[in-house]
Amino acid sequence: MLSWLTRRRKTIREGPGVPQPVTRGFQWWNRALYITIPFLLVLNYFIIFHWSAIEAYLPFTSSDAGELRPFRPPTSSVPASSEPFDNAPNDTPDLPGEGRLEGVENGLDYWTWNTHTQFGYANANASTNDTDPACANFPSSLLFAVQVTLKTGVADDKSRTKSQLSTVIKCLPNVFIVSDSDHQYGNRKALDVLKDLPPDEYMKGDAYDFYLEQKNTTKEELRQNSDGWKLDKYKFLPMVEKAVALNPNAEWYVFLESDSYIFWDNMFRLLNNFDSTKPWYFGSPSPGKTYGKDGENKIWFAYGGASFVLSAAAAGKLVHRERNIIGMKGIRVTDQYRQDILDDCCGDSILGWALHDKANVDLSGLFPMFNPHSLDGVPFGNKYWCEPVISLHKTASQDYVKLWEWENSWNRKKGPLLYRDLLTSYHNLGTFDRREDWDNADTDGYHHEEADHPSHASFSACMEECKKDEQCHQFTYHGAHCWLSRAMKMGHPKNPDGAHEGQDRNYVSGWDVDKINKWVEENPCEEGPHWVKPSIERKF
Repeated sequence: MLSWLTRRRKTIREGPGVPQPVTRGFQWWNRALYITIPFLLVLNYFIIFHWSAIEAYLPFTSSDAGELRPFRPPTSSVPASSEPFDNAPNDTPDLPGEGRLEGVENGLDYWTWNTHTQFGYANANASTNDTDPACANFPSSLLFAVQVTLKTGVADDKSRTKSQLSTVIKCLPNVFIVSDSDHQYGNRKALDVLKDLPPDEYMKGDAYDFYLEQKNTTKEELRQNSDGWKLDKYKFLPMVEKAVALNPNAEWYVFLESDSYIFWDNMFRLLNNFDSTKPWYFGSPSPGKTYGKDGENKIWFAYGGASFVLSAAAAGKLVHRERNIIGMKGIRVTDQYRQDILDDCCGDSILGWALHDKANVDLSGLFPMFNPHSLDGVPFGNKYWCEPVISLHKTASQDYVKLWEWENSWNRKKGPLLYRDLLTSYHNLGTFDRREDWDNADTDGYHHEEADHPSHASFSACMEECKKDEQCHQFTYHGAHCWLSRAMKMGHPKNPDGAHEGQDRNYVSGWDVDKINKWVEENPCEEGPHWVKPSIERKF
């Protein structure tokens, strides 16, 4: 460019024929090019490689509301036989906030909606495995409106990966799998959601070192340990961005983790009763960031392990990027909250803060339907009984297939699966009274402190004490000590341990089946399922 300008200038001054005078205008234009071209080259470099450092300082116009509202797909794209998510009840609250319970149904903390399953209508294109009856009956027509995102890691337990692929995401051909590296997730592809942050500027040193270590290690050599947790918090905001970009016309965005089990029939029933054009953020409440002069205000976020849901309106407001005065998009939400992520322990916490701070969307807690407990840890009772179960956390690999087979054998026309059904039909908790190498009294437990109390004499004495105690539903005998529990739950395997001798090292659990069966009979859920109303007061 510069050599051409030099030749051109020489031609004008000396070139053929009569010499041409050089005008002041040309001299000005010539100098302007010499100044402008290097400036543009430098500006272009910064725009390409350092845009996030520039965009934070650009002034922005007001939001274009039109960008936030083409969320509901055109009705012409909905199969005529289904038309899901279009019949919200009149008593559904419009927005989260005060007064949402006033004048609604019976004034209680739940609705008793008469919901309908959308399972059971065979669809030859329903899944990646058309020979599976469960997938043949899966309502895949809903997936244009529900975008599911699974968050995992390249070093996740292989048995958990296999379990997810054969159950929870088996019938979801469009599931979006995000990870900390590009890799195969069984027969699916997982996307490294961190690679365009960029990782070297976005992460702290130890997290970035582990990120690079995974990049340079074969899948067979990966260490399946807790180091993967260092990368987890960085995935939340970018996975929401990517999910919206992948399916911008979805009505709902459902996010789950690799140890989450989702009961899809109950999830679809729930979403069918809410308007996705309102800013809904559903999940199990956990305490998060505080703010205000003395930290008097607290943000509640949806615990990631229990899964969470964003409506199209909420997700759109979060990822929306305003345009500056020259029409360029503004800073990404991942850049906007970069320092917050570095300072916080957890990505689900920062997601809740970003939704509140940027999008003015607060959590609508739906505990216990979104459940932070594992399958064996659910404490059945007043809080966990007539409520539909939507999610389970920390699901053991061996439990996925059992749950899947049980769920798909359930007659969905009877209604949604309740916690009551989980106890009576899946666990059959009222049918056995003893289990070896098992602990069922590690929560909501109590005991007699006197070392010589009769209940500590033997397993049989412990059982008799539980039967006499009106609060006790189950117990564990270990170390010549009787531990009673008010809860009704399965408990978990426990190997012998402790400074004891012989059989006293064993954990032996028992249940008062008479009390449990009496509770079941006295609480039949006759009024219908308890679809709990949004609340952060009701929490784990």
